[in-house]
Amino acid sequence: MGCCCSIKPPSQTTLGREVECPKCQQVFPSYTTNHAFNDHLDNCLLSSQQNINKIEDYRGIKYWEKVQIEQGFQWVLKEYNPSLQINEQKIQLEPFGQKQVWFRAKLEKLRIPWQNGCTILSVSQNNLLESSVESIMKLKSRLLHGELKIKFQEDQKVQDAGGLLREWSTSILQQLVQQGYLQKTETKELTYKFNTNIQSNTLDKRQLFSFLGIIVGKCLFERIPLSSFLDRTIIKHILRQKVILEDIKYFDEDLFYSWQYLLNNNIDQLDLYFQLEYIGKTINLKENGCEIKVTNSNVEEYVNLNIFYYTQQFLEPYLSDFLTGFYQVIPKSLLRIFKPQELEMILFGLPFIDLQDWSKYTIYKECSAEDYFIQWFWQILSNWNQDELSQFLRFCTGSTRVPVEGFSKLESNRGEISYFCIQASNFDKENPYPKAHTCFNRLELPKQIYLVIKLIRYQELETMEMFLKATIHEALEGQFGLE
Repeated sequence: MGCCCSIKPPSQTTLGREVECPKCQQVFPSYTTNHAFNDHLDNCLLSSQQNINKIEDYRGIKYWEKVQIEQGFQWVLKEYNPSLQINEQKIQLEPFGQKQVWFRAKLEKLRIPWQNGCTILSVSQNNLLESSVESIMKLKSRLLHGELKIKFQEDQKVQDAGGLLREWSTSILQQLVQQGYLQKTETKELTYKFNTNIQSNTLDKRQLFSFLGIIVGKCLFERIPLSSFLDRTIIKHILRQKVILEDIKYFDEDLFYSWQYLLNNNIDQLDLYFQLEYIGKTINLKENGCEIKVTNSNVEEYVNLNIFYYTQQFLEPYLSDFLTGFYQVIPKSLLRIFKPQELEMILFGLPFIDLQDWSKYTIYKECSAEDYFIQWFWQILSNWNQDELSQFLRFCTGSTRVPVEGFSKLESNRGEISYFCIQASNFDKENPYPKAHTCFNRLELPKQIYLVIKLIRYQELETMEMFLKATIHEALEGQFGLE
């Protein structure tokens, strides 16, 4: 809330100085009467509230309001978010888009403004996972709603303007996959489940899964799409919803079809009891389970107990640690409005990179869409597969995925809409590669290098593609002016 200007009660006295309208920027000379200026403000500022009932996005609508004070009147800039006026019960009935607006608006009420300062996370590139866990777990919960900046201990030259958070979170998830803490599900989908059976000599597993919950929650809070898909059963636990047989299809297809067969067929003749084998151990699903035969009348209970053990009991206490970390960032009460598929869309973004959408919402600095090297750029990307596009997107923005709304909702590190930007730059012999500023979603693309060989078109495209592909095939993230 901020005051623009103070207005005295209507009179025929003059302003005495030049005054600019805060809405239309019209400048009024010093001889303008106060009465005339007030009339203009009434007409101009009040007209900005005509669309006040329209929900633009989670940031709400800013408008001017005339308030009375002791000295007269004052115009005050306020913010109104219609979505916050809808209660939880009503918003559950709204379309997904409206739910998302409501959810984002609620989270923004928790945010600590970046103007209040930031928290520096000092991490080691050589020991990224362990040093990150140590740094995050030292933070007080309230700081997780503020701005986090990454500082690499080995490289003081890389200054984080906010974009490194996306790059860092993507790298953390990759390391969790590589070290086996996130394990691919037994399905055709590239999704991951928790592997709590892995042993570690350097990390406290309970602390690690709490850290993972914080990372996933922070990415959701900052609108950073996750690079690794978590399976449906984890999503159901986040939403505090019961895991059912249909969810097992996204967890382990063999288990799903086995249990489905039991439910749909006559099993009275099977030699099956209320127990299961897990990591070389026989476990009773209920008291004296080894003596209770599975029949047509109790098979549903048998299947439900198996689901409980595989997706919850065997994951404890690490599942609870993960949820505790997640809820430090995202209040569980805000999540009740979502269906599992809706939360997945928000967490993981779009699974497909639409190059037409990407180019449509691209802006250019010191160049234009008609320039020859910009046309080569899009032509080269049009021949890349989805994996190459996602890795290049990561180089440019710090994230391998696009928000669920597409490139039109690409954001800066501080939550403002920030379209992908290509800025022409001068060729540097020592570092001829494109440079990325992930906090601004900006790519600096050298153009002079391509002028040298402009006579042969094949070499032009080949040379440009060589340097572009170097950003994704040579493990060069964080080395090309990443800020």
